Amino acid sequence: MKKLYIYLLVVGCVFSACDSVKDLQPVVNPGEAVPQMAVNAIKQEFPEATQIKFSTLEKGKLWESNFQYKVDHMSAIVNNTGKITETYRIASGVQLPDNAKTYINTNFPGAVIRNVCQQLALNNTTVIGYKVIVTLTDGKDIAVIFDGTGTLIMVASNDRPGSQPIGTGGPPKIYFIEQKDLPSVISAYLESKHSGYSFVKAAVALQGGTKLYSVVISKELTSFEYLFDEKGNVLRSGTLGINAPFNPLEYRLLTLKDLPQPIIDGLNLNFTEWIYENGIVFSQNAKLQGYFILITANRKQFSLQFNAHGEFIKGMQVCGPLGASSGKYEIKTIQPKDLPETITTLLTDRYKEFDYIQTSLITDKGKVIYWVAIVKDNFAINYSFDDKGKVMSVVEALLRFNTGKIVAKLIQDGEITEKIRAYFNTYYAGWALQTGLINYVDNQLFSYILVIKVGSEIYILSFDASGNFVAARKG
Repeated sequence: MKKLYIYLLVVGCVFSACDSVKDLQPVVNPGEAVPQMAVNAIKQEFPEATQIKFSTLEKGKLWESNFQYKVDHMSAIVNNTGKITETYRIASGVQLPDNAKTYINTNFPGAVIRNVCQQLALNNTTVIGYKVIVTLTDGKDIAVIFDGTGTLIMVASNDRPGSQPIGTGGPPKIYFIEQKDLPSVISAYLESKHSGYSFVKAAVALQGGTKLYSVVISKELTSFEYLFDEKGNVLRSGTLGINAPFNPLEYRLLTLKDLPQPIIDGLNLNFTEWIYENGIVFSQNAKLQGYFILITANRKQFSLQFNAHGEFIKGMQVCGPLGASSGKYEIKTIQPKDLPETITTLLTDRYKEFDYIQTSLITDKGKVIYWVAIVKDNFAINYSFDDKGKVMSVVEALLRFNTGKIVAKLIQDGEITEKIRAYFNTYYAGWALQTGLINYVDNQLFSYILVIKVGSEIYILSFDASGNFVAARKG
């Protein structure tokens, strides 16, 4: 039996759903009246608006309004003081910049662009950004945020390896917040890691009474992106820039549907019964390096590693009894916030910064076991803990990838290739080089990291040895 524990994130345009309502009562918390100041704000800003409907984002503080304005379907976020903080126009995938489409196609292969919302400036005509709903191959919806140039700002919902349970209260709702509105535990973490950083963007994702925080900051021409849960646990992190680790491993979610056939064939050959729990596919500089997966078979948990062709490299048991197991048995996916504090504290103290791959609660004959898998640098690490948070076992697996002698040198303007210049001219008109690196591995040109300025904005981009675009971030 093969089963994948995947829970869907259903995301709307300002990433929430809104049904018809009467007397401008919100769909969520229908007994809560929308303040007249919030209602007036929409009517004054959009006097010709019709079919005005409200949905609660945060009770007593923040609402989303959906409405028709002339020929456009619009959406806006308004707070309890009557201030409109975000305004959107529903668009189509055709209106999304090509570089944004390239990012989605490269990082989420097989995904479908479901919806595009253009974020508008205060004049309600100038497009300053895009919120894009992307449906992954497993049916999970995520939200990807770009600025007006089509440069990625953040993935504002949970695309990390691991499943997100469906909570009550409908689909997740995502909106931007200011730096001062970040929880103190997140602010303290960022300051301890990146003292003196510059704040770029932060978004909140609400679902089932829980919150996720997506935060992007920059420091010294390097961009950092984090996904936190409401307790401040880091669920996902990434970096790009001059001071980022050279050629780090990059990870993305691997679903059962995305498993290469050679891997599936090998599992069927070696296990009479197996359940796919989770997995990641890892790459370097946009080049596939391999697969790391976690399965349950015969009430035992195994980690397995394969190369880029799906050929088996190594595997081991990482959790579960050494011998036969009988009696009542259950395994269910939980979230890091549901782990005992002793476990999250141990992991944070020991590894400082890491990403969760798997967090599960196993009940075997009345015995409770927490199974936690994380990835740190180029290691995947599996822990099992008892019900008190005491370590029962730990297994490390080195993720194999290409290594070599690394040399980086500052780039000069004349060393920027025509292909890269053409890319800049297409998407970043009026750009000016600030600084950059040319990276060599074993004396062979490997990649470019370039920092450019357009007006007052800083952008950080990477290209491979042939000048093909790899990634970009707003700095």
